[in-house]
Amino acid sequence: MAKILLVSNGHAEDLAAAEIGARLLKLRPEVEIVALPLVGLGRAYEKKGLASLGLKKLLPSGGFAKEGLFHFLKDLRAGWFSTFRRQIRLLKAQQPDLVVAVGDAYVVALCGLFVKKPLLFIDGPKSVKIAGYWPLEKWLMRKFCATIIVQDQATADYLTGEGFPAKFLGTWVMDYVPVTGEDFGLDKNKKVIGILPGTRDEAYNNLGLILEVIEKMAVQANKQEKFVGLVASTLDRTRLAKKMTDIGWRMYEPLPADLKRGITGMLTSPRGTAVYLSEGKFGDVCVRSDLIIGLAGIANEQAVAFGKPAVCFPGSGAQTTLRRWQEIQKITGQSMAILSGNAEAKAAAIWQILRNPAKMAEMARIGKESKPDWGGTERIVKLVLEKIG
Repeated sequence: MAKILLVSNGHAEDLAAAEIGARLLKLRPEVEIVALPLVGLGRAYEKKGLASLGLKKLLPSGGFAKEGLFHFLKDLRAGWFSTFRRQIRLLKAQQPDLVVAVGDAYVVALCGLFVKKPLLFIDGPKSVKIAGYWPLEKWLMRKFCATIIVQDQATADYLTGEGFPAKFLGTWVMDYVPVTGEDFGLDKNKKVIGILPGTRDEAYNNLGLILEVIEKMAVQANKQEKFVGLVASTLDRTRLAKKMTDIGWRMYEPLPADLKRGITGMLTSPRGTAVYLSEGKFGDVCVRSDLIIGLAGIANEQAVAFGKPAVCFPGSGAQTTLRRWQEIQKITGQSMAILSGNAEAKAAAIWQILRNPAKMAEMARIGKESKPDWGGTERIVKLVLEKIG
């Protein structure tokens, strides 16, 4: 019986690897699949019914320590070395027939050095549209990777030209975003502002920053302009309620009628601005929204791929630095606008987009083109099955 080890180092990477594992099991239930999430709690694997070896420890950077020395030092203080040693022990104990690793060069190094089995590497964050490969990254991939799957054709062409076994099999990041058709029962005459605060620890502070902008939008709206906020939330409700109290907002529990339409709570400002919560319906939030305010990394890329104009701005934490947004914008193009200034200026910039139908349509077009050829997961699964026989 074949054994596959899934290794991932990030929230989006967990989701992608878990989707691959679940589809593999559906096609070949006799295959043993074990997962090791290097960052976070590994909930994506648990939701798919996959065995997880994860240590269930969250580090402050959420896997983005490379965004600066400050974030790396916070991880060190939070126990990075002990976590790293335990992960090495877990990797050494595995004897799979194939390793499927989703992430960056760090995951290649760990799997190559400590598992020493054939490695299919799914390079999640890297693209030559953002930056080239460092010599160390090339050395690691050349030494350890049997196959490299990349996120766009330009990167595949570059790597194959350098002699690497690289393939572009289509976009996989949209394959784990279900859309049920839920419209949340929202007034059709109101603009819907989708809100993506992120999934990491800084998401609570980032939601606070977004709500400041939402409140300024309400102040700046003219009499004909009505809108409502809709948060795609994975946040802990107790922490969220405390954060709302701290910033002067209130959180209300949903009524039975709200739950039936996919609403799991409501946030209100002192002046009465309403923002709804929805949990587990990220895809539906994107589809129902007219525009997205996102401080969420890969979720911003997914939102624009649905054809939704998005805006972002530097927030709290390693994932929402200006440098990070500039990198992501090389993937999304001008479908995602990077805002600056105070909350009032950001709100004005959002209204400028919303009031310009031609601008909205152009951003939507660019966003859809940024993630071509959905269905990459199915092709990756087929490749994995070919490799294990």
